[in-house]
Amino acid sequence: MASLQKKGESWYCQFMYERQRHTYTIGKVDEAEAVSTAARIDYLLMRIRQRLLALPVGMDICEFIQHDGKPPVVEPTGVVNTTFTIFRERYLETFGHGAVEPNSLYTSKLHLNQLSRTIGDQFSINSLSHADLQRHIDRRQKDVVAVTIKKEIDTLRAAWNWACRSGIVQGIFPSAGLVYPKGDEKLPFMTADEINRRIKAGAAPEEVWECLYLRQVEIEELLDHVLDKQMTSWIYPAFAFVAHTGARRSEMMRARPEDVDLSGGAVTIREKKRVKGRRTTRRVPLSSRVTSALGAWMKERDGAKFLFGEGARMLAPQTTQKAFHRAVKGCKWQIRGWHVLRHSFISALASRGVDQRIIDDFVGHQTEEQRRRYRHLYPSTQYEAIRGVFG
Repeated sequence: MASLQKKGESWYCQFMYERQRHTYTIGKVDEAEAVSTAARIDYLLMRIRQRLLALPVGMDICEFIQHDGKPPVVEPTGVVNTTFTIFRERYLETFGHGAVEPNSLYTSKLHLNQLSRTIGDQFSINSLSHADLQRHIDRRQKDVVAVTIKKEIDTLRAAWNWACRSGIVQGIFPSAGLVYPKGDEKLPFMTADEINRRIKAGAAPEEVWECLYLRQVEIEELLDHVLDKQMTSWIYPAFAFVAHTGARRSEMMRARPEDVDLSGGAVTIREKKRVKGRRTTRRVPLSSRVTSALGAWMKERDGAKFLFGEGARMLAPQTTQKAFHRAVKGCKWQIRGWHVLRHSFISALASRGVDQRIIDDFVGHQTEEQRRRYRHLYPSTQYEAIRGVFG
């Protein structure tokens, strides 16, 4: 909230924006006008938080306030009429040389390709309007959930801001006031038995199978299934690694041989989501099954750069996903992706009453919304809470 200060005959207003304190000079005015200005600053900051206003790239927040949230429009000068195809390829090429993780780059490509289906490859990116973005939202809401659409728009915003700094486009990304479909909170994670019960009662299979988690004995059964298939030698160790550490697929892909401490019984997981803009790590103890799987596998890794795959370079997302579906084919569960192993790891710990703080240490970043999906797996605590009140 903006706060007023008076020094001498001049009024000043201090406020926080993006975790930094700013001071806006109001000047020599009476107190009523100073109070009114502070209220207007609070209102503009609220509109920015609501994404109904956007601070132009490179503009200082105090300058933005000085223009009452309506900075003068700068007429484009010398901007080339760039097609969406060129815009997309230049963005992906710029960040395709190690600036971002391969998995993130792959996701950005998917998002931009979806936008291309809405506006067309030959669309002039400089003419992008609010109506074009809303048209994309309206088209996609028939196929995907709101959170996916927002991620696609956010990817385009990131590409736009880069293009603005590069002189490819000019102006504010026209996303203020977009109307997204109402999002639904995801259902709690559930067993295959609960999923089948819901489907018989009328639930949509594609929705509830996304909530699958495997019980601890089922995790071991799945690992036995993968081992028995005798696929490419890296696949079973990768399955065991993810299933018994809670690592994300991208974290499995980034793992290196030196991250595994077999004698110390632990592995260092290379993160990318815990702190924005900085690579962090976490350390997870190794189960006996992972120790055995990695011990045998690492004898073949002499000189390898990465723990899984051929070793010379990181596995591609498409390669890992194809390998996953081949590995789980024929098992008795409808398992959609590597993320099910992570959910199952967390669920197994939660169902045994392991402290949430310890679970967070093992698996890294989790949102409060994500934690809520596991809380029903603390049955004894929940039953005691009800019975302690109602008997």
